[in-house]
Amino acid sequence: MRKLVLLAAGALLLTGAGCSSGPEVYGSGPEAVGSGPSAPSRSQWSKYLNVMSDKERVEFQEIDDEFDRNQWIRRNGIDVRADLTSRLARGISVEAARRRIQEVPDETVRDGSTTMLFYSRYNTQSHTNFWLKFENDQLLSWNAYTDEMQRREREVLNFEADLMRNFDIVLERGMGMQQIRIQARNAQDDLNDVELAHRERIYSDQYKGTGKVSYSDYILAEQLLLARTRNEMFKWFQGRTPDKVTIHRPYETHHYYVLHTDQSGNETVVTVEFVFLNGLLEAWHVFHDR
Repeated sequence: MRKLVLLAAGALLLTGAGCSSGPEVYGSGPEAVGSGPSAPSRSQWSKYLNVMSDKERVEFQEIDDEFDRNQWIRRNGIDVRADLTSRLARGISVEAARRRIQEVPDETVRDGSTTMLFYSRYNTQSHTNFWLKFENDQLLSWNAYTDEMQRREREVLNFEADLMRNFDIVLERGMGMQQIRIQARNAQDDLNDVELAHRERIYSDQYKGTGKVSYSDYILAEQLLLARTRNEMFKWFQGRTPDKVTIHRPYETHHYYVLHTDQSGNETVVTVEFVFLNGLLEAWHVFHDR
């Protein structure tokens, strides 16, 4: 029995000696998940990217310099948008929102169950306006825009209003597509006839100049303006095909996309829609995605 014990002890000593001959391995012990240096870190730009539009994200990603990125964010009021998103949550009360923003509203408007708070903030790069809308004392939505954004938006809205006004002049509900195409072909001929009559009137011996304009002169000038407007608007249908057609019988909508460029070179895609009901024009719309 004693021999067996001695043999077993010797075997253990030999095994231990064999193991100790290899290199020593050191471990750092268990670590919390995400605490190591390889854990993904949140980008410093994430809070700004979350409140940007798709177009803004593309423009932002094209900027490489960190200083230029910060300037661009402030210039476009995106820092204000990010700040509002971090402070506000839908459903909070008016007083809770006031406490979180920690600024005095420029204006408070109450209309029945609706309350609007209007603010403005200057960040050295832009003047940013923002508003909060409450229904029944619960925050429903909010938005922010710079003075430059407001100017651009106004330009686009004026462009859309002019288009809509001119379409209202030349289009009528109940017009078929064939009738529209016929009028489109005739629009240039009508304009040529009115311009010819206008030139003949100006160069006639009876024309006394702008100081003595007759009633017929006003009528001719109005006809000329209308003919030019009709020709310009009907060009929409001269050799042009819709960029997209949506069919939900009995409705069929033709979509046209127009690129509007403002004075600063900023581009906005404007959508023009013509809605047909059983093949006859029912409505027309001009708008853009904000």
